[in-house]
Amino acid sequence: MKRNILTFWITVLFGFLFAQNEQIHYDIHPKFPHHATTEEKMMIPYLSQQAHLRDAVYPTAPVSAIAEFQPMGGVMIAYPLGIPVELVRELSQITQVKVLVDTHSDSMQASNYFNNNQVNMANVSFWLIQHDSYWTRDYGPWFVVDGQDSVRVIDFVYNRPQRPNDDAALESVVDFMGVSRYEMPLVHTGGNYMVDGYGTAASTMLVLQENPAETESSILSMTQNYLGIDNYMILPDPLGEYIAHIDCWGKFLDVDKVLIGQVPANDPRYSNYEDVAQTFANAVTPWGNHYQVYRVYANPNADKATPYTNSLILNDHVFVPVTGNSHDNEAIAAYQQAMPGYTIVPIMQSNYTPWLSTDALHCRTHELADLGMLYLKHYPLLGEVSLDDPLNISVTVKALSGADLVTDSLLVFFRINHGDWHWHPLQNTSADDYSFSFTAVNYAYQPGDTVEYYLYAKDESGRAEKHPYIGAADPHVFHFGGVGIEDREPLLVRVFPNPAYDFVIVQGENLEEITVYNAFGQQIDHISVHGDNSVKISSSQWAAGVYILNIKDNQGRMAVRKICR
Repeated sequence: MKRNILTFWITVLFGFLFAQNEQIHYDIHPKFPHHATTEEKMMIPYLSQQAHLRDAVYPTAPVSAIAEFQPMGGVMIAYPLGIPVELVRELSQITQVKVLVDTHSDSMQASNYFNNNQVNMANVSFWLIQHDSYWTRDYGPWFVVDGQDSVRVIDFVYNRPQRPNDDAALESVVDFMGVSRYEMPLVHTGGNYMVDGYGTAASTMLVLQENPAETESSILSMTQNYLGIDNYMILPDPLGEYIAHIDCWGKFLDVDKVLIGQVPANDPRYSNYEDVAQTFANAVTPWGNHYQVYRVYANPNADKATPYTNSLILNDHVFVPVTGNSHDNEAIAAYQQAMPGYTIVPIMQSNYTPWLSTDALHCRTHELADLGMLYLKHYPLLGEVSLDDPLNISVTVKALSGADLVTDSLLVFFRINHGDWHWHPLQNTSADDYSFSFTAVNYAYQPGDTVEYYLYAKDESGRAEKHPYIGAADPHVFHFGGVGIEDREPLLVRVFPNPAYDFVIVQGENLEEITVYNAFGQQIDHISVHGDNSVKISSSQWAAGVYILNIKDNQGRMAVRKICR
């Protein structure tokens, strides 16, 4: 009996010592809260005023902000950890993991802990960078591709002035990465910024509140110059909590897909969530279609947190925070529906790293762009098209690594009416631009036919990319309207080139007027042509995006054409 009691107390003692040893690897008592302290909030106007006085030095235009779902070369986390070691293990299986540590002793400590937990140490590097917290999302880099086809980092003014090490960390990060950094004079934070890679970004109104020295117009101008943002969606915060970060309730999953939280109908915030979901549903994406809006349960008052939008997309994987809530499986199913072909990885919170509705997996990690990415930009054919349309597609392909493209591996894959997949080479049209016409396919398209397609490219560095990113599992889709030839549009016009960079030409008979609208229905040009058969319109000043041309002839007949810039 005494031996059993002794064994019990030895077990308890060793368990206690193990738990104590385990704790040293986690920042279980953060020096600072995730939200801004009272003192930090009081300092925001001063930060904004100082930022306003910065000299403006922009990246070389044109600039394109890199989305989280574009090619990444790694992920940045901090030690002591704010995430479960399970997540470190999962990340290390698929990408490079860069760990911020304060001291060499920390790196040795972390290395031992990771080894003991089957982390793939071949993919782990330690960056000796002083930091105040594990919220790498908030103070981490924002990546862009500039007009010199290089990845650059945009450094905003971090809105936590009592955390100087976090604020200064980015300068050391870019040194480790070997990239150039541009200081944008805007008070901001990474958790309140999401971008689609095509000139659209979204944040809550916190960005206005934290920049009282700026007007909304000056903020829009600034983000356009530094980030290439043509459409900045500044939205009310439906969550209404202390943090006011967009990643607590929304997430771009692709250029035309967005995930929005959904609270119960009896929640006082219900209408706020539905309003913001409807805002996206009504908006036109840079691809010319409406957003596909997906929903996940997001009740901040639940017994266990529901932080499902606070996930990390990393190449073809999505890491989703789960808590044991009864809605976990629904959230995983929502991601699987929205992102077919991706590997969805649920990450359970741990005792030391509980997920909160206002602070979870996305807040505590930060993706790192692949500096040598194979960059594809394409405005797809989507939805219903006319049998009279030229059915041309084009894509810009750039190997940012400097490697040559594998020219016989620049392809379009397509199938008709869910049949077998076929491929066809893309044709080089100029510099980095390639094209393909579906009319070149020996097939007699009929009304109602559906065409699915994706693009593929490869370069000599060994990189290969598809557009859309996941390829055949979730291709671009268009179909032909179910009309007979006698019902087709009476005004026949030809609009080219598409995309239109410096100019667009409209050809038809007896043209009378042409009105140009942007993707948000705003008129940006109107041309009266009085019977001409060919009209050349300058498009060099248009922002990148989708435009609609309403074309009329002198008999009042109309044609509508969509082009990209």
